[in-house]
Amino acid sequence: MRSLWQTPEDRLNLLKELVKQDSITNTVGEVNFPFYIKQTLKQLEYFNKHESHIRFIETYDHKNAVAAMYRSHDTDDTIILMSHYDTVDTNDFGPFQSNAFDCDALNQAYHENLESFSDFEQADIESNKYLFGRGVMDMKSGLMMHISLLEKAINESWPLNIILLTVPDEEVNSSGMRSAVTELSKFIEQENLNLLLIMNGEPAFSQFPNDEQYYIYTGSIGKIMPSVFVYGKETHVGEPLKGLSANYLISRINSEIEYNPLLTEQYKDEFTPLPVSLYMKDLKDEYNVQTPFMAVSYYNVFLFEQSSAQVFKQFNSIVKQTVDACTNDLQLVFDDLPSIKVITYENLMQNMIEKHGQSVIEKIIEETNISDERLYAQEVIQQLLLLDNSNDYTVVTYLNPPYYPSVNSGQQKLIKSISKYAIKQMKKQFDRETQKIYYFNGISDLSYVNYTHEASDEHIYSSNTPGFGHTYDIPFDAMKKLKAPVINIGAFGKDAHQLTERIDIKSVSEEVPYVLNKIFHKFFIDK
Repeated sequence: MRSLWQTPEDRLNLLKELVKQDSITNTVGEVNFPFYIKQTLKQLEYFNKHESHIRFIETYDHKNAVAAMYRSHDTDDTIILMSHYDTVDTNDFGPFQSNAFDCDALNQAYHENLESFSDFEQADIESNKYLFGRGVMDMKSGLMMHISLLEKAINESWPLNIILLTVPDEEVNSSGMRSAVTELSKFIEQENLNLLLIMNGEPAFSQFPNDEQYYIYTGSIGKIMPSVFVYGKETHVGEPLKGLSANYLISRINSEIEYNPLLTEQYKDEFTPLPVSLYMKDLKDEYNVQTPFMAVSYYNVFLFEQSSAQVFKQFNSIVKQTVDACTNDLQLVFDDLPSIKVITYENLMQNMIEKHGQSVIEKIIEETNISDERLYAQEVIQQLLLLDNSNDYTVVTYLNPPYYPSVNSGQQKLIKSISKYAIKQMKKQFDRETQKIYYFNGISDLSYVNYTHEASDEHIYSSNTPGFGHTYDIPFDAMKKLKAPVINIGAFGKDAHQLTERIDIKSVSEEVPYVLNKIFHKFFIDK
């Protein structure tokens, strides 16, 4: 049987072809990419005979994930190979933008314009050891290696089922994986498959600038976005004590949340990055001399072991303490300062339903038509607070999409053994030092499998996320069913989401494919 993608050269050519297919998130290219993947897989005789083994899984935003299965009839043991095919845009490429998806043309352009790059980047360009291009690292490198591995399983008739899953929209809201999880969990139940492992192929991300270390990961960091909406009272700037500036409150809250180590975690020798604001603004549309009375901010908080409920509780505590401090300071200049309420979105909803009735509140939720989930949440809260005048001086805490629960299989026996073996093989065969990290720091779709938190966590998240179940959803039940150890083994690369995004040619075309093959044989085929 003729092999298509089993030599380093053939793998490299496949990667270049994958990169050439523009699949920027939320573009026509992303919508069309699954059809290209299907045609690519149909170059294999197996998928010509079993075309139904290639399935499209439609997302709520009308894209498609691709699930391609090699079915061994000798066993129900199954492994999922995960990747995403969308990329960020190419605006950062500037004068090189026309070649952003053409690895060979981009390489030539970079050689001809070396002075445009740092000394460190120039050295990598001149070494000819790297392939440059948008998506070449993050993460069509992983998809290419999984296609090559799937072909190998077919050609050698492995006694193991392989599901290749590649999804859209990892870079924004993960609609691809959130939709795929639901369908995959149903399929695995229906087919009585025994899920042994979920393997992602995200590339190795640096831990610090100019990091040359290669990493594999036994889990993926989580991310949540606690947010705050401030509702003060408008006034003319000539009469500042007749109102309360939302900007004053939001700026004080922001100064206590950003870079606050109370919102970080440590797991063994690993630390989550400090929290930062991703958005902060008042809601005035134009200049005038009325003080801004509404403002909003939301924050990126990373997770290791904490649940959304634990983070939200800590966030609320910090906000409440800050508002109390503001009140004390404001009382020095205000003769009669009304109290400033701090409530959660869940409590705001309960209060508004009691005052105005379920139908009024449901109408606001249903008729607010904004595609961006974060702006939708902001608008819903604003409309609720504007229902009556009793909401002056109110701070609402809530949660914004997206939510990525953390996942970590580093303490499981299988993952410990695979990690140790991979590190040994990489050193023995290629003299590449490899380090195991528990949490992949780039955020990944592994977050949507193996969910382990309590039902109370689901309630806290869903009840405090405006639009949950309407504009945004997390398939908690399906995530619990898609239960298997996870690991992330990708190629060595640099500068994801940057002009100089690149992948190590030997790593992606030879080293990692070799080690993946060795892992599969030792732990699942020749056992």
